[in-house]
Amino acid sequence: MHTPNVGFIGAGNIATAILNGALSSGYIKSENVYIYDVLPEKAAALSTSGGTVCETACDLVARCDYVFLTVKPQVYDVVLAEIRPAVRPDCCLVDVAAGVPVDYVKHGVGFDCSVIRIMPNTPLMYGCGACALVHVKPVTDEQFAYVRGLLDRCGITCVVDEAEIDGIIGVSGSAPAYFFRFVRDIIAGGVAAGLSEAVASRMALQTMIGSARMIQQSDQPIDALIRAVASPNGTTEAGLRSLDETGFDASVAACVEATVRRSKELTRQVPPED
Repeated sequence: MHTPNVGFIGAGNIATAILNGALSSGYIKSENVYIYDVLPEKAAALSTSGGTVCETACDLVARCDYVFLTVKPQVYDVVLAEIRPAVRPDCCLVDVAAGVPVDYVKHGVGFDCSVIRIMPNTPLMYGCGACALVHVKPVTDEQFAYVRGLLDRCGITCVVDEAEIDGIIGVSGSAPAYFFRFVRDIIAGGVAAGLSEAVASRMALQTMIGSARMIQQSDQPIDALIRAVASPNGTTEAGLRSLDETGFDASVAACVEATVRRSKELTRQVPPED
């Protein structure tokens, strides 16, 4: 039985997270991993977790059944042009970049190759990420199941239509930064109330984790969970009233809307044929 080889072009944080999750779970073995980065020291650093460093991106593609394109969106054109001669019909590319649709990758490679588009988020680095996947032809069920199984080792996955990717960026791709900011401000409020930063941080972070778990495990809708904490004329109700007065819900809605709008603006279009 053939054991798939998996390659990573780009050795940054997302590649590190995916590779570490897959290796630590035993989903792939180090002898089946290949790594390339334009900065050799980055590729060498990632290879300490496991894997063989390749001298060129084409060399990596020639060796691999699955190739994760874990580079910045602005260098996709360069990478696709470089690997174009090496991409085989049986090789599956994994498109990780925001704003780079499947058809754009296929155009860059020059034929209707297999491309799985994914949209991960940074908690992937700690094994608790959320990753959406897009399944379009000619990707086979076997190829898709393999990539999804690999990403399941880094958190949760869901399958979406490519048209939904902009929305995914709004609720999970960019959203960690919004949660971070909210918790940062909660901590700052605790410090302003006289707590030490250490105590405020510890309590706020655990409260965030616990609240998320309650949403996941409770059979109650979120509004019911809010009401359960907010006693009439109590402290929570006073805080919620303040949020209402400052337009909190509208601000959050506008934040997600701005994220989605910008994602659409950044999406690349396949150039028209001459």
